[in-house]
Amino acid sequence: MRSFLTYGFISLVGVAALYACGDDSGDGTTGPQGGSGGSAGAGTGGSAGSAGSAGNGAGGTAGSTGGSAGGGNVPTPPASNCTGCVQLSTPIPATPLDATNMLSQATYAFSAPATAAPFDLSNVNTITWRVQALTTNANYYVKPFFQNRPPEDSSYKGDYAETAVALTPAAFAPGAWVDIAVNVAALPGGSGGADAGADGGSVDAGDAGDAGAAAPGGALAAYDKSKTRYVGLYVGALAAAGAGLVSVEVDSVTVVGASNFTTVDFAQNPGNFVIDTGYQSPVGAVAPAFH
Repeated sequence: MRSFLTYGFISLVGVAALYACGDDSGDGTTGPQGGSGGSAGAGTGGSAGSAGSAGNGAGGTAGSTGGSAGGGNVPTPPASNCTGCVQLSTPIPATPLDATNMLSQATYAFSAPATAAPFDLSNVNTITWRVQALTTNANYYVKPFFQNRPPEDSSYKGDYAETAVALTPAAFAPGAWVDIAVNVAALPGGSGGADAGADGGSVDAGDAGDAGAAAPGGALAAYDKSKTRYVGLYVGALAAAGAGLVSVEVDSVTVVGASNFTTVDFAQNPGNFVIDTGYQSPVGAVAPAFH
């Protein structure tokens, strides 16, 4: 707030006082007319839209896509260079959202709604994400993941994520599509498999014999691929990246094996692939953009 008083003596015996006041507060309002006018304050970004529930194949019907999150100084995503694909863009704040893991990421996923059957990946061999990086940086990454959710897992403990794949310039050359395959057959639950920790996963889910065992309160002891509610991709950056924007394109998600979660080629629209704005998504992260 700035104000000033200007006094002038116009005669030896008479005094007239002139006063002007201008308001330059950051709330975007201006003061009374006269003197120096205040500058406009910055508007507040809109609130994030919530992602709709969606199914895939026999998992249920597609839900509506969440709206874009607002932001004051959100970087503009780079132009897309593909057709029949979706673009995922995540603004990275200067201060990480998660101080414990020192990362910031948005969550994109195919979702089996609670009113429908979960995705059963018991007889799936691999799920492959075909990705192109529009922004490259050794601290940027994508990370495929699977998650059990209610009603089978009220605790959300049944979560499995692959090791992050760094979007380095060497690994993601301009215009090149890179296949990121997940060895689903090696994950626990369903018909069994190897210990998930041996396959480079971020969480050791235990041996196949006890993985997914029901715990009190409708929770699972570990990730169970036969009860998958989310099949998704994290898009984010490590804290060392600083402020910026991660943008990738996904051409397809290919499923090898039998499941009610089936291959998606994004030939016509994003379908039931949505952003989860309610879980660790930076301000300005937007729903998948179809091209």
